[in-house]
Amino acid sequence: FPKRISTILLDDDNDEVEPLYARYGHPFADAVLSPMDTPRKTEKVIYYPAYHELAYLHPKRFVPDASVLDDAGIRYERDANGEVANVEPYFVMRFNAFKAHHDVGVVGLTIENRCRMVQLLSQHGKVFITTERNIDDEFLPYQLHVPQNKVHSLLYYATMFVGDSQTMTSEAAVLGTPSIRCNTFVGRIHYLEEEEHRYGLTYGFRPEESEAMFQKVEELLAMGGAELKAEWSKRRDVLLGEKIDYTAFQVWLIENWPQSAEIVRKANETKDAEFWWRFR
Repeated sequence: FPKRISTILLDDDNDEVEPLYARYGHPFADAVLSPMDTPRKTEKVIYYPAYHELAYLHPKRFVPDASVLDDAGIRYERDANGEVANVEPYFVMRFNAFKAHHDVGVVGLTIENRCRMVQLLSQHGKVFITTERNIDDEFLPYQLHVPQNKVHSLLYYATMFVGDSQTMTSEAAVLGTPSIRCNTFVGRIHYLEEEEHRYGLTYGFRPEESEAMFQKVEELLAMGGAELKAEWSKRRDVLLGEKIDYTAFQVWLIENWPQSAEIVRKANETKDAEFWWRFR
């Protein structure tokens, strides 16, 4: 990093999950921004009560675009206030390529379980699949064909998300869409563990737990689309009540740097909850 230029790293993964980044990136940074309580070895960490995904999906930053439903051929209605209602059930799936440096040895959904999941979800609504690599031939009929800038809106209105991607799992969670994730990262990433065990917005399963995963999906499907989305909306409200607008915090931090770093660290040391209210 060039001298005399402050460097702030945005890092939401545990050190053990990304050892190269932690070893060769953190020591040269002035600060490492991380979600609250993420295990860190560096003393340069600045903790904040939010997730990366809330930088662009917080209600103050994101308004879903209902036109994506027209793009995808999803039926829906409008209520008396013009709000979207009675959305036809549909599901979004994401298959990861696991090509990043920290993905070595990581396993996600097997091709057999992908096929089985598509078959199960197809019985309850349309299925849309997005991948990091060329899509397998058997999934071509389900390939997602909507503008990339509308994918988060599609995720917002979806009945459920299923995949082996960390980011889209968290995106679905903060949008209030039930999400199911299956890979060997499960149990090792703090923010996803929090979204699951504190807020009940997502569920993670390791590959050897595939039967439990299918059982959970069937359990959620049995609730019915409307009831499921209503319940997850309540759970999302709980999360948003405890988290901040991460973008507002970053802007304040940078505009008031470097004094802001010490202000935040002191607020966290003294557990000054009032400090964070300015960013809600």
